[in-house]
Amino acid sequence: MTDADLLRDRGLNPPADTPADILREYARLVTTLWADGRALPLADFRIDPADEGLLFGRGAWESTRTVGGTPWLWPLHLDRIRQTCELLAISLDPSRLPTADQVREFVRSLTSQEVVVRLNVTAGRPGWPGLVWLTAAPQPVTPAGLRLRSVRSPVQKGQAYLTLKTFHYATRLRIGQQAAEAGFDTALLLDADDNLQEASHANIFLRLPGGWVTPTADGGFLPGTVRHHLLASSPLPVREGVVPYAAVATAREVFVSGSNVGLVPVTLIDGTALPVGPETRQLMAWALPHTPGVQWRVANRGLDRR
Repeated sequence: MTDADLLRDRGLNPPADTPADILREYARLVTTLWADGRALPLADFRIDPADEGLLFGRGAWESTRTVGGTPWLWPLHLDRIRQTCELLAISLDPSRLPTADQVREFVRSLTSQEVVVRLNVTAGRPGWPGLVWLTAAPQPVTPAGLRLRSVRSPVQKGQAYLTLKTFHYATRLRIGQQAAEAGFDTALLLDADDNLQEASHANIFLRLPGGWVTPTADGGFLPGTVRHHLLASSPLPVREGVVPYAAVATAREVFVSGSNVGLVPVTLIDGTALPVGPETRQLMAWALPHTPGVQWRVANRGLDRR
């Protein structure tokens, strides 16, 4: 099996002109993982069939892209996975979680490219601790703009397994798939009162006549790390607020945020077309530091964007 065939077998579609050395690096990415402090061939990785992460979804995860090989906003991701594990009553020794330096060392041992890393923690089984492992994958192709289809969110407020980064993620995946089947890129979730919540894999921001606003985190959706970063440090004022669906008609610009891709403009919500405006471009340039060099990206079958 060639490196390109191996990547396609893993759901990745490298461009035909991808250099052989980059294909080799990507092949190393998809066949190697980090587990408890060391790199490990994927073929040697094992999970206990009795692990409650596998059996009951008692697992937590985080993902983010790298910048210069370093995982972006990593302290926020580590804080959140610890909080998620505590909420799910998963016993986790924080020293088992990789530091930013450890992640960078692992990534750079495999590739010179920027990647998306995913950290996973399982509950284990009675009397035995769970697993802690990290994988890396090529960065997905980021679209110039997203088309969103509004749908009623199936998640009731306070359902931690569905609103946080847990192994109960199939609901979100299916919502995004259904939007794609209808000709959109992903879904825009609305609560029972027709207020905006989030995209199926990302937080949403709207430039309304009164300024930038993102829906208030009310227990019905996942407040992402990039959302936190924007609220805390954005060069343009951003506030939280209740955003009724009717406000879409008055929006001047809209984007979604996620730690795998940064900020991505929204160009359509249902039948409402939206421009990619100057403030969105300003925030896109500010949010994600630029790394020099050529970055080869591959099409894939979907990665979470928060």
